[in-house]
Amino acid sequence: MCKRVLQNMIGMLLLVLVSSCGATGASTQSVGSKADVQIRLADFSIASSRTTLTPGVPYHLVVTNAGTTVHELMLMPPMAMGSMPMDQMDKLAIVAISNVAPGTTKTLDVTIPSSATTGPLEFSCHLPGHYEAGMKLAVSVQ
Repeated sequence: MCKRVLQNMIGMLLLVLVSSCGATGASTQSVGSKADVQIRLADFSIASSRTTLTPGVPYHLVVTNAGTTVHELMLMPPMAMGSMPMDQMDKLAIVAISNVAPGTTKTLDVTIPSSATTGPLEFSCHLPGHYEAGMKLAVSVQ
C-alpha cells in the first residue's frame, strides 16, 4: 500500500512539474511580442503587409525604400501637402520616419493609441510632390 501511495505522489509531482513548465514557456513567448508590418516605399507608391491596425497592439514597422529618391513615412489623417505647416503635420502624425534613403531600411516600434479610431488614417509621404503623385495608402484602425 505504501508503494502505491508513493507511486501516486511521484506521478502527481511529475504532472505538476510538466504542466508548470508548459505554462512558463507559453507566457514567455507572448510577452513583448510585436506584429511585424513590412512597408515598401517606391516612386511614387506605398505598399504594406497590413492595412488594418489595432489600438493597443505593439507593431514593429520595417520600412524599405525601393525607389530612387528619398522618401518619408507618416501615419496620420489624410491631408494634402500645403494644407497646414509641416510642423503641425508632424504633431498630428502617429508615426513619422524621415529621410529614408533609396535602398535603405528603417524600423520603428509603435503602439497605436486608442484615439486613432476617431477618423480615417493613411500611410503617406509628404515630401514636396510625393503625396500628390500618389504616395498614400489608406489604413483602418479597429
